[in-house]
Amino acid sequence: MRSPFLRVFLVCAAFAVANGPAAAKTPAIIAAFSQTNLASDGYYRQLGKALEDAPGAPFDVRLLIRGELGPDETHFAALRRGRVQIVGVGYASISTAVPEFTLLNAPFLFDSWEEIDFVYDNFLIPVLNEMLDAGGLHGIRHYGMVWHGMYGQAAIAQPEDLKGLRYRALIDRASQFMAVDLHTDTVQIPTTDIVTALQTGLVNAGETNELIYTMTGIAEQAPHWTYTRHTASMLGMISTKAWWDSLTPEQQKIVDTGYPAAATARAGIRANGVRDMAKAAAHGATMHELSPEARARWVAATLPVHRRLIDAAGGRSQELYDLVMRGKKAFAERLETGDSEGRARP
Repeated sequence: MRSPFLRVFLVCAAFAVANGPAAAKTPAIIAAFSQTNLASDGYYRQLGKALEDAPGAPFDVRLLIRGELGPDETHFAALRRGRVQIVGVGYASISTAVPEFTLLNAPFLFDSWEEIDFVYDNFLIPVLNEMLDAGGLHGIRHYGMVWHGMYGQAAIAQPEDLKGLRYRALIDRASQFMAVDLHTDTVQIPTTDIVTALQTGLVNAGETNELIYTMTGIAEQAPHWTYTRHTASMLGMISTKAWWDSLTPEQQKIVDTGYPAAATARAGIRANGVRDMAKAAAHGATMHELSPEARARWVAATLPVHRRLIDAAGGRSQELYDLVMRGKKAFAERLETGDSEGRARP
C-alpha cells in the first residue's frame, strides 16, 4: 500500500508533467479596461492573437482587458509587481512611478488633436520612453484617445460655476491642483463610486474623459457636460523593462507590430468617443461648448497649475515642459505654411 506521502509526490509529479510546456512559456498577460463596443478591445485582442501565433508558440497569453483586475491604477500596480506583463493605462497611473508624466495632464497644455499628435510624434515619445526605461518600464505605444471635460448636475459654463461645488477630482496631481485653483469642495472617490455619489449628493460635479462619462452611467446622473477639452486622455501601452529585455529581438518585434500603429489606434478610439457622446446627447445629456472668450477665462484660471506641477513632480519636469513648448512652437510655425495638420509642405 502506497504511503500518503508517495501519493502526494506522484500527484505533484503528474501535475508538473501535464503543465510543463505551459510553464516553460513566457507569460504574456495583457490587462486593461475596455468594452466590446470600443476599438481598443480589438487592439488588445489583435495583440493577443499576434502573441499566440508567434513562431514556436513561446507565449502563454491571457487577456484581462475588461477591467477584471479593477481600475486603471490597479492594472499599473499589477504590472510593477510582475503579475501582468503588458498594460494599457493612462498617464495618471504611470505618474505614480514616473512623476514627470503628470505634467502632460496639465490643463490647457494643448489646443487640438493635430497639435498633440505632432508634438508627441516629433518631440515627446523618445523622451517619455527614456523616462519609462529609467523607471524599469518599457514604452510600446503612446497616443491620445479622447478629451477630458466637466460633468455636472447643473450647467458649468465658467470657472466660477465650480466654486464650492462637491467636485470629484482624479487621482492625478494635475486634476487635484486644478480643483484647488477652481475653489471646489474636492472629494476623492474611486471611479466605481461616482454614480452612487451623484445619486446621494456626495458630489455634484467632476472631471473625467468622454468614454468614462458615457460608459459608466455618469451621464444619466450628471446630464450636463462641458467640452472644456482641458486635458487629453493619453494611453500608454507599456511592459516592464525586465520582461521586455527577456524577449528575443524577433519576439520584441511581434509585440511591437502586434498592436496597431498610433495613427490607426487613436483614430479608432476617438471615433468611438464622438459616437458615444452623440448617443449620450440623444438620451438626454446636454452638451455645452465653450466660446473663445470663455475658454480664455478657463485657461487664465488654471495656468498656475503648470508651475505647481513642474515643482511638485521635479526630476525632468522642466525639461519636459520646455520640450512641449518647443513642439507647440514648431507646430504653430508649420501651420503658418498653410498645413492644417502641422506637416511641412514639400
